Amino acid sequence: MGRLTGKIAIVTGGGGLGIGHGISLELARDGARVVVVELDAPAAENICARIQAEGGKASFLQGDVSQPESVRRVIEKVIEEHGRLDVLVNNAGIGLIRPPADASEEEFDHLMSVDLRGVWLCCKYAIPQMQRQNSGSIINIASVHSRATMRNYGLYAATKAGVAGLTRGIAAHYGKDGIRANTVSPGLVDSPQNHEIIAQFAPSVEGWMRNFVERGQALPWLIQPRDVGRTVAFLASDDARSITGAEIPVDAGTWVRLPGEY
Repeated sequence: MGRLTGKIAIVTGGGGLGIGHGISLELARDGARVVVVELDAPAAENICARIQAEGGKASFLQGDVSQPESVRRVIEKVIEEHGRLDVLVNNAGIGLIRPPADASEEEFDHLMSVDLRGVWLCCKYAIPQMQRQNSGSIINIASVHSRATMRNYGLYAATKAGVAGLTRGIAAHYGKDGIRANTVSPGLVDSPQNHEIIAQFAPSVEGWMRNFVERGQALPWLIQPRDVGRTVAFLASDDARSITGAEIPVDAGTWVRLPGEY
């Protein structure tokens, strides 16, 4: 019996090989029935098969978090099939590496529609069911960029700061309904997506990541997707029953380091 046994959990972007994969696996390992919401059907089916092979429970619903009707349909389907919704993890997101003044209006709108508006839409349609239950845990995945950023990441940072602010507002407003809302802000996670991004500007991905770990983190190891997943599982559980409105960094100490030589 895990901490989340009997709970129904939605994970948007839960089929991704990085953070989404880690979150879906760890929720299932803790006993939750995981509903993976993805655009990428093969990726979603892959993680569901892995969960089921481990004896867990998982299913897949195709959905686009940037489209209100798609989000509404997914939430209604989950409630229709399972009768409740206990955990919502808003993990789906995209990136944009571009100086703020160089981005097009179309790029800006697309980034916001997924990374911020998509989080709000999922919360908007999930909260009424959680109010009826008088319980629920919402975990929104932001980034260390929500508080500190670097060149070319300004617009991405804006979305993640918005996610953290939205989460605090939900926590403050809906706490009396038994709903908790928290933000998890990962640092540099060892994932295929991050490898692809780094390869765009670094001659050696492994060398760049090793240098970042040595100079930019307090802890001397790469963050793994399971590290994020285990934090999310804790926040989803009753072990975190009195935690709401928090932003928890899973960043190996990136935020606590000042730049410079040591």
